[in-house]
Amino acid sequence: MTNSSMSARSRALVGLAAVLTVVYFVVPSSAAAEAIRVLAPVVAAGAILVGIATLHPSPRRPWVLIASAMVLLAGATLVWAVLFFRSGDPFPSASDALHLSAALSLVGGLSILSREASTDTDGPGGIEVAIVAIAIGLGVWLAVVEPYLADGDLDVADRIWALLAPLLGALAIALASRLAVQSQFRSPASTLMLIGVTLLVLANVLRAVGELGGTHGPGGLVASMTIPASLCIGAAALDPTMTSMNRGLGVGRVFGLGRVVWLSVAALTPLTVLLTLPLAGLGSATTRTLAAICSIVVVALALTRMWRLVATVQRLTERRGQDRLAAMVEHSSDVVLLMDADGVVRYASPGLASTLGHRSSDWTGRSMIDLVSSDDRDAAATELRKAVQLGRGEMVKFEASLVRVDGERRRMEATIANLLGGDAVDGVIATFRDVTEQRNLERQLSHRAFHDELTGLANRALFLDRMDHALRVVRPGSDPVVVLFIDLDDFKSVNDARGHGVGDQMLRAIAGRIRSVAGSGDTPARLGGDEFALLLEDRGGVDRAIDVAEQLLANLGEPVSLEGHDLTVRASVGVAVAAPGMSTASLLRDADAAMYEAKRAGKSQIKIFDPAMRLTATRHLELRTDLTNVIELDQLRLAYQPIVDLRTHRVVGAEALLRWEHPTRGVLSPTEFVPIAERAGHILPIGNWVIEQSIRSAARWQVRAPQQLSVNVLAAQVRSPEFAECVRTSLQTHGLDPRRLTLEMTETMLVEEIESAVGHLAELREIGVLIAVDDFGTGDSSL
Repeated sequence: MTNSSMSARSRALVGLAAVLTVVYFVVPSSAAAEAIRVLAPVVAAGAILVGIATLHPSPRRPWVLIASAMVLLAGATLVWAVLFFRSGDPFPSASDALHLSAALSLVGGLSILSREASTDTDGPGGIEVAIVAIAIGLGVWLAVVEPYLADGDLDVADRIWALLAPLLGALAIALASRLAVQSQFRSPASTLMLIGVTLLVLANVLRAVGELGGTHGPGGLVASMTIPASLCIGAAALDPTMTSMNRGLGVGRVFGLGRVVWLSVAALTPLTVLLTLPLAGLGSATTRTLAAICSIVVVALALTRMWRLVATVQRLTERRGQDRLAAMVEHSSDVVLLMDADGVVRYASPGLASTLGHRSSDWTGRSMIDLVSSDDRDAAATELRKAVQLGRGEMVKFEASLVRVDGERRRMEATIANLLGGDAVDGVIATFRDVTEQRNLERQLSHRAFHDELTGLANRALFLDRMDHALRVVRPGSDPVVVLFIDLDDFKSVNDARGHGVGDQMLRAIAGRIRSVAGSGDTPARLGGDEFALLLEDRGGVDRAIDVAEQLLANLGEPVSLEGHDLTVRASVGVAVAAPGMSTASLLRDADAAMYEAKRAGKSQIKIFDPAMRLTATRHLELRTDLTNVIELDQLRLAYQPIVDLRTHRVVGAEALLRWEHPTRGVLSPTEFVPIAERAGHILPIGNWVIEQSIRSAARWQVRAPQQLSVNVLAAQVRSPEFAECVRTSLQTHGLDPRRLTLEMTETMLVEEIESAVGHLAELREIGVLIAVDDFGTGDSSL
């Protein structure tokens, strides 16, 4: 029946109604049986009084009237029973007057409850009650009133009673229906009330029909209906929902399907009766006239209700929109200000407190411009005036910094909308959205896109962009643009010996030293790995470039203390001066070529580019490309220089010398291509090939007589973790005694690579491989 279950007291009274109804049917018709019909409304009246006393409904008056109706109903039933069992003809009588009084009291109570009902969700109003009452009343007229009026034996008073009693019952059903529909049948009290009133009115109508035909008497279904009717009304008063049945539940749709159906049926009933009566040849002229009047009235009421419904829907839509907007504003972190045309704040949303720490009430009557930081106030004032001048409905957008209560500045995305003269809002609306974190992130991403993450210097992309700009804006006769290409000498040894963590710290320290020699208009950059560059845009030309390069080499010569070790990394610097019309790629290539010449000259030097270097750089690029497949194309050869014992003049061994048989350039010595191979990353496979081939050849020599083999190794080979294993594997594969192998390295390399090489060399020494210093006396030990 409902979504909310009845209270225990209400269920008990409904159960009592069922029991008494059954007893009334079982007991033979008598005065004692009629006592049950008298007792039921008395119990109902008592239940209503108990409900009033325990549940305290507000107002109490309608329930008192309903209780009075039950008492009057009990009196009417008692009078009818007495007259029936004494004279056998209780109609018309005082019982009918009491029935009429009970109906008036019941309608009065229900009308008060219905009038108090809330209309917040467009509950059934008086118009709908009238439509339902007319429909029910017309049906009652046809069933009861018209036959009564046709009875010529009734006097005027009886005719009035015959007219009023059924119509009052119809009105009572309409009012009770409104209460039940208002609560969407979720209130047990309103539902029980509707059931009770409907049964009571139906019993009265059927009783009237029976009395008209002379068939009504005690016992039977019609007489028994007053028992559950009155007790259901009493049960309604015992349920806790009786205190809120006049307020509805405030939920649901504005116009549900069920409500549409029963209203449509009620509205069409008079018109249906009007069309049916002439076709069936029924009804008097009075009835047909009444049906026509009812049809006209119902149509008028329906149209009125429709227009009111449209207005209600519009009002609810606007209010819901306003409620949503208010909820969004109240719970949004955005700062929303309602201002007049001069920017004076009339309302500030809670976002002002949550975002900026200001109390909203403190800013009422103050200017919005006072919230803006001093740097952006003029611009914000201009945008405010612009929004006002553009007219109603226009808006402007801009960014400004607002000041928090603690002085912190927050970057805001501002929108000012002109709603001056509007119906819902009359003023200027300013909305500020905090985009501080977003802008900070954008700056960070932009910085990362154009800066080296490790050192913080400009990266290659930014450096090339700055070079391009400098080359485009340089004026004839002014100092030329100069680029320094800086490559660290043997930096890989730091990574191999100390680890990449120390290497990264060293790179940051070197970046700081490069930055320290750069001018305010210069651009230092890390191009990648251990390559740096410096774009000189400040005045000074080549002379300043030399000074900067010399100062940089001097700074790099100072040791860097990292993890308890003093480390020194030197650099080779190439200097290139831009010629008119030169591109960024050409200028950077020239600086790179000059740097390469500095390395060839002995490292830790400065070289200024000249055109001859470009030819060398081109040749190096070609050789670098050709070195890619030099092993696969079988272009490497080993030449063996004999080692002679001066005392015996016997050949005791040989030194393996690498040669490259280039297809177009002829035979190239190691000095021509090994440095290029080192820079290109090809030196390890070439070095491994030399060790493998030389050991294979030496193993064949041992057949004739023991011979010693000397092989030159490079720093990159010794640093490699696979170096010792490569030598050991080749010795085992070809069966050469490790004592017949001598690995030669320069004293400079031995000094520079001592920390990274000592472990690998010790492994080879353990198996018998000899280690020799080549060109001793020409490097660090030179006199």
